[in-house]
This record gives sequence, C-alpha cells and structure tokens, in this order.
Amino acid sequence: MTQTTDIPVAPVNHPGLPLKSQRTLALSIVVLYGFYLLFTSAFYPLDFLSVFDAKRLLQLLLFMAVMIFALAWAPLRKASIEQLDRLTLSNRIILVVFFFIGFVSSLRLDHSAYALADVSMLLVLMILIAVTAASRDLSGPRFDKWAVVLLSITGFAVAIQELTGFVAGWVLGSEFSYDQALVHFAHPRFYNQLQTWSIPILAALPLIFPAKRSVKLICVALLGLQWFLVIGLAARGTVVSLFISMAFIALWLPGQRRFWLRYQLAGLLAGILIYSGMLFMNSHLIPSSQSGEFFAHSVGRPMAHTSGRSMLWRLSIDDARKHPLLGSGPNHYACESEIVLPAHTHSFPFRILGEWGGIALLLVLLFTVTVGVAFLQTLKHGDRTTQKDSPLQAMLATSLIAGALHACLSGLLIMPASQVAFILVAGWNLSLHHQAHAGFRKRTAARLVLLCGLLLTSAMLVFAIREIPQLPTGTTYVESDGELNPRFWWVDKVCDDH
Repeated sequence: MTQTTDIPVAPVNHPGLPLKSQRTLALSIVVLYGFYLLFTSAFYPLDFLSVFDAKRLLQLLLFMAVMIFALAWAPLRKASIEQLDRLTLSNRIILVVFFFIGFVSSLRLDHSAYALADVSMLLVLMILIAVTAASRDLSGPRFDKWAVVLLSITGFAVAIQELTGFVAGWVLGSEFSYDQALVHFAHPRFYNQLQTWSIPILAALPLIFPAKRSVKLICVALLGLQWFLVIGLAARGTVVSLFISMAFIALWLPGQRRFWLRYQLAGLLAGILIYSGMLFMNSHLIPSSQSGEFFAHSVGRPMAHTSGRSMLWRLSIDDARKHPLLGSGPNHYACESEIVLPAHTHSFPFRILGEWGGIALLLVLLFTVTVGVAFLQTLKHGDRTTQKDSPLQAMLATSLIAGALHACLSGLLIMPASQVAFILVAGWNLSLHHQAHAGFRKRTAARLVLLCGLLLTSAMLVFAIREIPQLPTGTTYVESDGELNPRFWWVDKVCDDH
C-alpha cells in the first residue's frame, strides 16, 4: 500500500534547533487541534459554563496559543509567511475588500462588539489556515499520522459513549432518545458537522499504517460507528455533502478511489447493520408502548422538507433588499423579524448576503471559484504525477468539498469544533499542494497579517471573558421552547435599538 513517508518538507533551518527537533516542535499545532477536538467532544470541558460556551472559550485560548507560537518561533513564522504569500494579488484584493465591508458594516450597529467578533473570527480562521499549512510543511508526514490518529480516537470515544447510552437505556427499560444523544455537544447536529470533516479522513488509517492488517478492520469498524451515528441522527446535510463530494472525487481522481472508497462502502454497510441491530434490540428489550421514538427521530422522520431553512433564507434575502450594500450587519441576522429565529441562516452564502450585503457575497463567490478551480486543477495534476501523498490528497479534498457543501446547508462555519476542524482540513490541503505558490513576496505585509491575527484573537478572548456572566442564559439550548441560539455571542441585546 502506498505510504506518505516521502512528502516534501520545507527545508527550514534554525540555528538553535536541529531539523528533527524542529519537525517535532511543529507537531504541537496538530496535537493541540486534536486534543481540543477530543477533549471537548468526549468530556465536559468547563463545568461552570454550558457546553457551547466552554468550547468557545477554550477555542479562543487554543487560537491564542497557536498565534503566539506562530509569531514567536522563527521557523513557523517563516513558513506561515510563505503560505500567506501563496495568495495571488487578485485574491488578496478580494479578501481585503471583503473584510473591510465586514468591519464597516459592524461599526454602524448599536452593539458593534458582537458583529466585530463575528468578522474577526472569520479573519482569524483564514490566518490559521496558513499557520496550519506551515506546521504541516515543517513536520511532514508525522503531521498526517497524528491528525488521523487523534481524529480516530475522537470518533471512537464519541461512538462508545453513544453505545453506552443505548445499553443504559435497555437496562433501565427505556429508549435512548435523540435529545439524549451527544451530550457533549449543544445540539446533536454540531457533531454531525464535525463528522462531515472527519469521516473522509478516517479512511486514511490503512494508508498511514499499511503494514498492520488489523488496522483495516479497525478502520471499517470506526467508519461503521460514524455512519451509524449519521443514520441514527438523520443527518441529511452530512449525508448529502459526503455523498456528493465522494462521488465527485471518485470521478475526478479515479486512480485513488481504491485507497478509500472500499473502506467507506464497507463502513456504510457496517453502519446500516449497527443501526438495524439497535432497532432489533429496542423491539426486544423495551416495552412496545415505549419503543419506536429512535426510529421516528432518524430515518423514520419525514425527509422531504427543508427544516425551515427556506424561510430562513427568504428572511436573509429580505435583509439584503433592505440593506443591499452592507447588509443588516454581521451577527445581526433577522433582528427586524417578529419571529423567534435561530441566530443564523443555516447557510454561509445566505449569511453573508443578509448580514454583509450583496457585494460581499459576490466577493465570496469570486474567491471561491478562483481558488476552487486552481485547487481542482492542482489536484488533478497531482493525480497524474504518481506523488506518494496523492491518496491522502483525495481524502482531504473529499473532506474539504464536503465541508464547503455542508456550509451552504447549515452553520458549519459558526460552531467552535467545526471551525477547528475547518482550519485543520483546509491547512492540511494547502500544505499538500506545493505547486500553488504565486511568487509574491510581501513579507512585511504577511508579518502584519500574523500580528493582526494575534491582536484579533486577544480582543475576542477579552470580549468572551467579559461576556461570561451573561452566557448561560444567552447561548444555551432551551428545552422548554426548543430555541437554539449559539453564536459568538448571541443575546437579546444584539437586536436592541436602545
């Protein structure tokens, strides 16, 4: 089986450390990401805060540590600058204008701090993609191994906890319900978003450990558990995004599908069998008067509807009509509506359209098309050249495309765990595509961008700490009326006119 052991590593030499030590130190980035996802997905991270609020606060601490590391350590700073230099001049202009619109739109609001935090988070995510790619450049294939292993451990930890919930329900004679699932997430859908990023990458286990046959069985078992959770929670957005992206990559890179497609198909079959087994056990261990809710909340629920998204998107269009140039304001979705709504549009394009305005959306589409076309061309070229990392590239591309599709159907780029997975996957992809360098060398500007990222992260952390007294009532899941308002941060005063 093809391995990833000969992937080029950026030849950075630092007088204070040997090259091997530099590579080991650079791994700290992916280790921090992996432990964040594991710790916040399998445990209650901070008891004095709600699940969502604790993840947001820890996310900011994580980003702060990464940004300080990127600025303080010369090899990582140099490699990060190299990655930032890969943007073409036209795409730099697009991003500058886009974020300028966001900041101007924020400053005109009564409670601009909430809007500025929303804009700042998007900018910090863009910067951290470059830092993540730089970390992978320095650490090489060891980055791949750590990332795949930590994502796999996280997947097993969550799945085992869910299976434990079923067993506990059977012992107590009750059914494990949708509301009890994934208790370490503010809502089960937020783990489904994380699955969109992680499921394609889990198939890389046999690629990372090719000499161990047992790894193939472990890979199928893990994928089976993940697909079971997708089916059991009726995660339509995850299913649609993964199926479309996998089909596309299988056709776009036919030479690489043998490395991952069979594991995904075997995992899907295993997931269906596990789900069927759960239904069978429910019918035998739970009184008939109490069973059936699990099926009703999963594949038994009506699927031919938009879950209210069409209405949310229409309201976003209404906001864009009222405020065509600057939108209603970042983090200010549907404030003029008399209907109680979630804090976002469940679609990144509609979020930008309604809150940032039509010009900002056009810039997003232009940036996505130019970068996407270049990415697919480089991906195809890498497939033709027998690069040893191309099977991994295919899996990472599947993850990135699935994430992009899912972002059009949900708040994928809003939730903390999904944002961390996003910068991991996007930076990982960026590092593997070595041929995309643009040739510009604006080192001073790139240093300022890194410094800006640190300052914005610091400001968001201070803002979050000051908001802590209000967070438990402002951003938690309210079971009494089903209202869910997790954003950064969403409280009633965002929409106040006073």
